[in-house]
Amino acid sequence: MTDPSPTQRSVRRFLRLAPLAALVATAACATQQQQTYETRLAEARTAPDLCQSDRFHVLVAKAWEKAHEAGGADVEDASPNPNTPAPAIQVQASSAMPDVSFPPYSQRSCRMTVQSGTAAPETGFFTVAYFMHNGKVDTSVPLWDSDKEVSDYYNELKEKIRSGVDMNNPTLKACMRHYPDLHPNSTDPAIQQAAISLRAVLVRHCLADHAALKNLYSDMYFIHR
Repeated sequence: MTDPSPTQRSVRRFLRLAPLAALVATAACATQQQQTYETRLAEARTAPDLCQSDRFHVLVAKAWEKAHEAGGADVEDASPNPNTPAPAIQVQASSAMPDVSFPPYSQRSCRMTVQSGTAAPETGFFTVAYFMHNGKVDTSVPLWDSDKEVSDYYNELKEKIRSGVDMNNPTLKACMRHYPDLHPNSTDPAIQQAAISLRAVLVRHCLADHAALKNLYSDMYFIHR
């Protein structure tokens, strides 16, 4: 069993509300970009060449871009914005990691080195995670975790555990209800840990989207008041 680190994420900020004029001006282009993004995200769940084909680089690029935004603890793991052009990237030394599947959860990961523009190359994990509901994909999210982010995540996690977690937070409770516990049919500690980590990714993703929506409504209130 591989290290569950491809599923771990550091704190990132969700894209804030764009000016209305810009949204109107780019609506047609955004629709095409979003359609391509969503098509590739759907294909990535089963495509045998996920880690070798450059047609999935749009997902890698958006995940890389999301991972490099300025951080904000309340929007960790929010979805990348599919309506904006993906940055140009180069992918090297990409290899597939073993798939992880604990229905209704599943994830696929690639070990690779990514470079965008003049930024320094980063080696890490590109991951796509999925949650199924009633036989259909309920949630899908692409993630990029550099080796440094993985190391930082574990250091931060230790501090969070020492500080405690507010399990009475109503949003956290709602997200945990939406993504129920996993019970893999294995006593292997590595598989048990992978199951917990996979669920945690989607719970944090849920919390991030709630926070992003709250910020969006807040922005709209001040724009239109």
